[in-house]
Amino acid sequence: MKDVNERKFPLLVWMGVVSVLLVACGSEGGGGGLVTDAGPILPDAVSAAPVFDESQIHTFELSLPPEAWDALNENAQDELYVPATLVYQGQTLADIGMRFKGSYGSLFFCFSGGVRVCDKLNLKLKFDEYVPGQRLFGLKRINLHAMEAEPSKMHDAIGYKLFRDHGVYAPRMAYARVVVNGESLGLYAAVEAIDGQFTRANFPEGGEGNLYKEVWPVHDTEAPYIAALETNEDENPSADKMVRFAQALQTAGDSGFRATMSAWTDLDMLVRYMAVARLIDHWDGIVGWYCGLDGMPCFNHNYYWYESSTEDKLWLVPWDVDHTFEEPSPIRTQFGMPDWDQVDADCAPIPIFFGINGRAPACDPLIGRMARFLWDDYQASSMELIEGAFSQERMEARIDELAALIEDEVAADELSTQSVEEWRAAVEQLKQTVAAKRAYVQSKF
Repeated sequence: MKDVNERKFPLLVWMGVVSVLLVACGSEGGGGGLVTDAGPILPDAVSAAPVFDESQIHTFELSLPPEAWDALNENAQDELYVPATLVYQGQTLADIGMRFKGSYGSLFFCFSGGVRVCDKLNLKLKFDEYVPGQRLFGLKRINLHAMEAEPSKMHDAIGYKLFRDHGVYAPRMAYARVVVNGESLGLYAAVEAIDGQFTRANFPEGGEGNLYKEVWPVHDTEAPYIAALETNEDENPSADKMVRFAQALQTAGDSGFRATMSAWTDLDMLVRYMAVARLIDHWDGIVGWYCGLDGMPCFNHNYYWYESSTEDKLWLVPWDVDHTFEEPSPIRTQFGMPDWDQVDADCAPIPIFFGINGRAPACDPLIGRMARFLWDDYQASSMELIEGAFSQERMEARIDELAALIEDEVAADELSTQSVEEWRAAVEQLKQTVAAKRAYVQSKF
């Protein structure tokens, strides 16, 4: 198993860029929810449905020695696990792994000159870090996001559900109350990890294929893809399919692009992915291209590729949707970055913030050709959303539903410096932002 530093290695060439970027910006009766060395009780990741029940706020009670909790806080950016005990829905899991997460993102943002400036920090729980085979309702790990980047506390809840409701494989999310050693840390988003449990629960061919994090199909050798693997790392994996996908895209040209994408992806799902991502304005996703210093290559992030184990087929999976629903869109309006569909944009990198350069999204051949040759499909999928799940009426109803669920928790969150009045104002602003995002996308058609 890779340790945390080894897993970060493929990202090191641009971690400094990312860190600065983020500164700028159904099983009843949960008693059967554990899997241990004694044998699986609910072996399927589908059994995690109770954990992601969106109609309630879940409580994660964590305990660990006070000195261990103090050390974890003092060394938060190291992202090292410590043993802890979890009590959840009446079940107790001893010796789980607990750590803060996001050292090259949210954790970097949350520290200035070594001083913590965030009310709360993101957490990751890994249930089998110290007890092989231990699971919580089939889950190997879960992410607890503090939602520091967005005042409405709704971007994860709305964004991921829109993807799923529009037919795109995406993580589940539910609200959580996190308690450590008897002290409430307040409201969090419990977000499903994108891992082998996720792929086995979602992909119909079994989900045993390779899962890659944040690597784009532009490489002619296997090494970059192997370095980005999130599953099958210890099974002498091959990334031959990713290499052949990249080569197919390179040789397809304009005339062969649609046929190549139809052969290698679920084209309808890919278009649906783009429709949701652009309506929620996920500017820090696949269309956000950042260029490092000293000739480092440009890159995008906040996505996964899943590769079928039985055929030459790949799917995009969205990730990290907290930087969505921002109005005006910072990357376009504050820094002048062309939108993803501006296919005639200048491809020279331009300064965007804090010494970081950005490149027009359509300068990437895959993004640019999607804008040119999948536009009619994208328009139809976007209009389906605008007239359906992303209609103003339905979006406002969804926002009101979430607000009613979490208002008491927001008011009771003693660690947050945001007042409940400020939160309510952010909720109302979100409704206006939804209208602005709908109008912006629709204006292009």
